[in-house]
Amino acid sequence: MSLLLLFLLGFLLNAAASVLALWRGAIDPGGAAAGTVVGTLIFACGGPLFWLVLMAFFVSSTALGMVGRRRKAGLHTINEKGGRRDALQVLANGGMGMLTAVLYRLSGNAAWAAGFAVSFASSNADTWASELGVLSRWEPVSLLTFRRVPRGISGGLSGLGSLASLGGAALIAVVFALINLPLAIVHGSFLRVAGVIAAGGFVGSLVDSLLGATLQAQYAGPGNEVTEHRSAEDGTRNALVRGIPFVDNDVVNFASCAAVTVAAVLLAPLLG
Repeated sequence: MSLLLLFLLGFLLNAAASVLALWRGAIDPGGAAAGTVVGTLIFACGGPLFWLVLMAFFVSSTALGMVGRRRKAGLHTINEKGGRRDALQVLANGGMGMLTAVLYRLSGNAAWAAGFAVSFASSNADTWASELGVLSRWEPVSLLTFRRVPRGISGGLSGLGSLASLGGAALIAVVFALINLPLAIVHGSFLRVAGVIAAGGFVGSLVDSLLGATLQAQYAGPGNEVTEHRSAEDGTRNALVRGIPFVDNDVVNFASCAAVTVAAVLLAPLLG
């Protein structure tokens, strides 16, 4: 299949998926546009099979975003982002996957394919942990102090969230390993490839929590409550109590994903 045909088919498929997600309220118009670009490049550069990895992330994370919506509604006072993903969120979670797919197409180096898989395993692990962890019966604990922190705040860990993180990473790992079986893009047995990708994704989620507990900005709201919002609803600036002002959830997501993706690319030769 020619590159031009891959681009055209990829654009049509991803535009349709983005319109559906927009209609379902999962993303906003900017997120739909960014998702179309990311998906088209992945389809064109990695082919339909790489695109299935993206779809495993997109479909599963979107579905989990709809679970427990009423219970999650109260978290808007803490989380800076709403339920609809915007362009920055799409790029933070899919940007490294898009980049590695392009580099794989240009170089033919299997290490970039491994990086592609780990990038989405990391993003899926973090998304599953975020979407399901807040539904835990118990409040999470800080990754640094192990003290209870508000439900939904970045840097918190819960048993349910950790299990969800493993599940999210494992889903991407199994999908990629199944794709890899007939193509042998990344050398190694099915279990080894799947295990390494799942481990990389889970570590990425832990790195995300670590950065969220240390560098991500947190503020004191009008009632002195902890929040990730820079400003109150009336426009008043909230006081920074921890972290770096420009480091928000999108920066943390991208940085953690980038860290484990680079590690995967460097360690990929050890899989064989």
